[in-house]
Amino acid sequence: ADAAITMCGSRLVKAGEILGEIAVASLIYDAASMVVVSHVKGHINAGYAGAIKNLAMGGVSSSHRGCGWKCGRGAMHAVGEGRLMWDPEKCELCYQCEETCPLECISFKSGGKQFTYEDERCWRCGRCTRVCPEGAIIMEGANEGTFLKALAEAAKAVLSTFKPGKVIYINFLTEIQPECDCMPGADVPVIQDQGIMVSDDLVAVEQASLDLCRKAQPLPQSAASDKNITGDVLFGLHAKDGSLQMEEAERLGLGSRKYELVEI
Repeated sequence: ADAAITMCGSRLVKAGEILGEIAVASLIYDAASMVVVSHVKGHINAGYAGAIKNLAMGGVSSSHRGCGWKCGRGAMHAVGEGRLMWDPEKCELCYQCEETCPLECISFKSGGKQFTYEDERCWRCGRCTRVCPEGAIIMEGANEGTFLKALAEAAKAVLSTFKPGKVIYINFLTEIQPECDCMPGADVPVIQDQGIMVSDDLVAVEQASLDLCRKAQPLPQSAASDKNITGDVLFGLHAKDGSLQMEEAERLGLGSRKYELVEI
C-alpha cells in the first residue's frame, strides 16, 4: 500500500509499549474505509497467519524516511537492533539466503568465507533465516510472545486510522499453506479448504478461523502428513500458539474471541 509513494508516503502512528510508533502505509492511512482480505496459512513465527498478521505486515511500510526499518515491518520481527548472525560451521554455501533477499543486500565474499549484509538497507523481514536449511543464519530479535503481541499492536495502529464501523474482514481458508505467502514457492495445502469467513469483528473472525484449522485433519503428501502430525496441524508444524495474537488483540480492544458461526 506504500509502494506507489515509497517511504515518503508512510505516516507515523502511535502503536503501544512494544513498538512505540509504527509507519502506516500512506494509502491505508488516507483511506476512509477498508475491506481486509486475508489468506489464512501457517507461519514460522506466528504459527497462524490471517487478518491480524495481514494488517500488521501488510498495513505497515517496510521502512520510514526518518527512522528506517525500526518504524516499519522489521520492528515486529526484531525488537532492538535485529542483527543477522552467521555461523560458518553450519553454512553449506547453498546461497538460498542471498537469492531470497528481496533487497539483494546479502552477499558472500572471499569464496564464501565471509557473509555480509547491508545493515542500513536490510528491513529485517527474516526471509533469509527461514530459507536456510541448516539454521546457519539467525536474527536477534523478538521472542515468540513479544512478536505475537507486536502484531496485535501494529494491527491496532493501522485500524486506529479508521472511524468505527469502516473496516470489514474476509478470511479465505482455502489452499492453506504451511508457510507465509511471502515465501518463494508453494506446497501441498496442509488441510482441506474450510470456506470463507466474513465479519466486522477482527478478533472473532480470527478466532473462528483458527478454531476451524485446529479441527481439520492433515492432507496426504503435505508437510503436515510428512511429519505425522495429529491434532492441531499449524501448531504441529511450527510449535507456535497462534491464539496469543487473538488474546492480545482482544486485550487491546480490537474485538471479542466469542463468536457465533452463521453458515450461508
